[in-house]
Amino acid sequence: MELDPQVRVVTPPGGLLLFSGAQMHSSVPNTSGRTRLSIDFRTVHVDDVVARRGAANVDSECTGTCMHDYLRGTDFTHVPEELYALYETQPPLVRPGELQAAAAV
Repeated sequence: MELDPQVRVVTPPGGLLLFSGAQMHSSVPNTSGRTRLSIDFRTVHVDDVVARRGAANVDSECTGTCMHDYLRGTDFTHVPEELYALYETQPPLVRPGELQAAAAV
């Protein structure tokens, strides 16, 4: 992956940057002497959880999930344990050919 040219998006105070976590992204060192705050909101559709649909996890070796912390917006119900348990041991693996198919999109 080439890091240059760099694209740095600077939002005004209170601004918002919205993107998929599957998009390549990173941070830069904070040399301003001021605190930088980032709030991360994640959304999930329960049908996608059941079907194990989603972007391929191609660049991390994390295990487990924080999906048990997710709340439904209408009644603040947690994702059922039997669903997030599907993701507890390891992230979905990329099967042969999926990476090439994802890169072609």
